[in-house]
Amino acid sequence: RLQQHYINKPWWNKLIFFGREDGHLSKAQLDLLERKIIEKMKRAEIELDNNTQGNQSYIDKLSQFSALSLLSKVERVLIDIANIDLFASDDTEFDRFDPTPNNDTISILFGRQHYTGSSYRDVFTKLVSTLVLSSEISKLTDLINSTEPNTVQILGTLERVSGKGTKLTKAIDSSKYHVYVNFSKDALYKKIQILAHLTNNKVTFERW
Repeated sequence: RLQQHYINKPWWNKLIFFGREDGHLSKAQLDLLERKIIEKMKRAEIELDNNTQGNQSYIDKLSQFSALSLLSKVERVLIDIANIDLFASDDTEFDRFDPTPNNDTISILFGRQHYTGSSYRDVFTKLVSTLVLSSEISKLTDLINSTEPNTVQILGTLERVSGKGTKLTKAIDSSKYHVYVNFSKDALYKKIQILAHLTNNKVTFERW
């Protein structure tokens, strides 16, 4: 199988295998893990080598919890021990002042609520803060990291600072969370679309 994948893919050089202690993962669990990894890669805008969406198999809640727990442990091992974050891009620093053309006010309609601000980042932060402080946070679990937020899991419980000492996150008042805000205008647009999809809200970029 690996020989087949290696054809025309010389970028393969290392493999890391993870498994359960009892040596068993059911097909349903593997299908779930594959789908979750594909979703994470798409959110991270990683180019996939094929168009597979992952198989949809019935899985009971206990097996689902066990599989997702394994995925979480794998990610923590890679980040904490190997210093590898599979789904986060580099912390390229963008202009913190995020100026808009002609100093215009930025405005979006998210669901039934308007969000306005002097910068794209300001509007994004206000939106995320509102969602976090509401029942909608239960729909954002895939975007929450147990430690520092990153470009994919934009919410976390710790502040993130770049190697140059620049703060890449903003604390959300009245909560334990920090939101990753070091995005370009286009990236913020895409993140807001993801938030709209996860919360089943329509978003209109009125002045962007």
